[in-house]
Amino acid sequence: MLHAFFFSSAAQSPADHALWVEGRYYTYEEVRARAQGVSAALTPFAGGANRNCILFAHRSACAYAGLLGVLAAGMAYVPIHPRFPAARNAAIVARSGARVMLVDHVCAPQLAALMPLLPPDLRIVMLDAQAWDSPGGDPQHAPTPSAPFVHDPPPWPALVAQDDLAYLIFTSGTSGPPKGVMIPHGSAVAYVSAHMQRYPCEPGGRFSQFADLTFDFSVHDVHVCWATGGCLYVPALQDPLYLAGFIREHQITHWASVPSVLALLQQFRKLAPGAFPSVKMTLMGGEALPKTLAQAWSQAAPNTRIVNGYGPTETTVIVLTFELTPAFLADASRPAVPLGQPYPGIEVVVADKYLVPVPAGARGELLVGGLQLASGYLSDNPLDDTRFFARAYPGRSYRRWYRTGDAVSASPDGLLYHGRIDTQVKIRGNRIELQEIEQVVQAASGSAQCAVLAWPLDEAGKPVGLVAFVLAPAAEAQGARGARTARIRHACKQSLPVYARPDRIVCLDDFPVNVNGKIDRALLLARYERLAGGKEGGNERRRNDALAL
Repeated sequence: MLHAFFFSSAAQSPADHALWVEGRYYTYEEVRARAQGVSAALTPFAGGANRNCILFAHRSACAYAGLLGVLAAGMAYVPIHPRFPAARNAAIVARSGARVMLVDHVCAPQLAALMPLLPPDLRIVMLDAQAWDSPGGDPQHAPTPSAPFVHDPPPWPALVAQDDLAYLIFTSGTSGPPKGVMIPHGSAVAYVSAHMQRYPCEPGGRFSQFADLTFDFSVHDVHVCWATGGCLYVPALQDPLYLAGFIREHQITHWASVPSVLALLQQFRKLAPGAFPSVKMTLMGGEALPKTLAQAWSQAAPNTRIVNGYGPTETTVIVLTFELTPAFLADASRPAVPLGQPYPGIEVVVADKYLVPVPAGARGELLVGGLQLASGYLSDNPLDDTRFFARAYPGRSYRRWYRTGDAVSASPDGLLYHGRIDTQVKIRGNRIELQEIEQVVQAASGSAQCAVLAWPLDEAGKPVGLVAFVLAPAAEAQGARGARTARIRHACKQSLPVYARPDRIVCLDDFPVNVNGKIDRALLLARYERLAGGKEGGNERRRNDALAL
C-alpha cells in the first residue's frame, strides 16, 4: 500500500531524519509514532463504505503525520487548501461524503468561516502541534464537535486492498463543477515503483516538498522521498528569494516543481552559474517546460539531471518522462522539450476524434492506459465519466483508457505536446477548466453569453492570466456595467481559488460567432488583443474593468 513505503523505511532506519518543517527535524520514528496516534483517533470512522477523511492541514508536521495516519487507518485523504474560498472547501467536503476532518494549527483559524458551511454531523479532529512533545491536544482550542488524540495502538496495519482509495483530489469538472479524482493504492504504488525503477535514488536524499497537498505532484515529493529513506524538506514560503537560500541552506539533492517556480528564480536573477551544486535530480511537471529555462537551470545546478514529466491527475502524477541531456540542451535543432516515453506499466495511443489511432507522426489526442489509471471520478456529471472508456487496440495489452484532452504527435524523442484540444488551460501549474469559471461568471452576470479566455501569454506562449467576457446591452449605463462587473468579481472571490479568478472583466455588445453559431474564441481573443495593445503596452486600457469591443 502507499503508506507502506514510509513504514518500511521507518522500520529500517527509525533514527534517520524523515522530515524538516517549521524549523526543525523529525525522525522516522517520531513521524511514525505520531501517524499511529492519528490512525488511532480515526479508528471509529474507518468502517463503512465511505472511508474518506478531509485533510485540512498545510505545510506543518501535523499535515504529514496526518496524511500517513489517514492511510494507515485504511482511509483515503481528501486535501483542502486554506487559501481556497470557504464555499469551495465546503463543497468538496460535502461531495466527498467524509464523516471526519483533520485540522492542523495552520488551518485552525479558517474554521470560523468554514464551520457554518459544513455538514452538521462532520466530526473534527484537531492535529495539535503540541502533541509532538506531549500526549493529547488542547481541547480548549478545538471547535465543537472535537476529538482529542488517543495514543493506544489501533489494529495495525489496517486491512486495505489495492483497489481501495488512497486519496481523492478535486479538479475542475468537464462541464463546470469540481470533480474528485479517485486514486486507489494500486495506482499510487505503481507510480512510485515505476519512478524508482526509472530513476533510482540512493538513501539519504534531501527532497524538496514544494507542491501543496491539493496538487497531486505532492504525491511524488512525499512518497518517493520516504520510499528511498530520504528526508522531506518543506519550504515555509514560495518567495524566490527565500527558495534560493532554502536550496543552498539545506543542500537539497532532489528538486521537483512546476517550471514557473524556476522562471521566478530566473526573474529575480537567482540562477547564477553554479548557484545550486547540491541538486542531483530535477523533476519538472504540471506545465510546459521551456528549453531556455532548462538551459538556465542546468547552469545554476551543474550536477543535476533534468527530467520533464507529464501526467494528468487521472493517471497518477506522471506517466511520461524525457531527460534533457547536455547534448539535447545544446542542440538548437530541437527547440521543443518532448513529453518523452511512458513509464513501465503504461501504454499510450494517439487517436483522432473517433478514438481511432492516427498514422505515425500525425497529431491526435493522447490516450493513456495502464496500472496508474484512476478508479474514475466522484462526480454527478455523466460527461466526466466519458473521459474513461474501454477498447482494445492492436499491440496494446490494456483495455481501459483515459482521454487526456491533450494534442500530441510522435517523434524520435518521444511524444511532443501541441496544447489542449478542449478549453482546459494551466495557469502557473494549476489546471483550470474554463467552463467552471464561465459557469460562475454567467450566473453572477445574468448575461445570455459569456466566455473566459487565457490571456496574456508569456514569452514561452504559456497563459499567465484570464479574461472574462460577458454580453451587455449597448445602451447599458456605465454605472450598471460597473455593478455587473462588481457582482462577477464578488462571485468569483466566493467560489474560485485565486489562480482561477479572471484578471479582467470585459462587457461586450455582441460576441463573434463561427458558422455553427458558436462563439468564435480565436476571433474574440484577436479583437481583444488589438484593443488592449497586444502583449506590450495598453496599460491605460488595462486599468479599466469594462470595455466594449
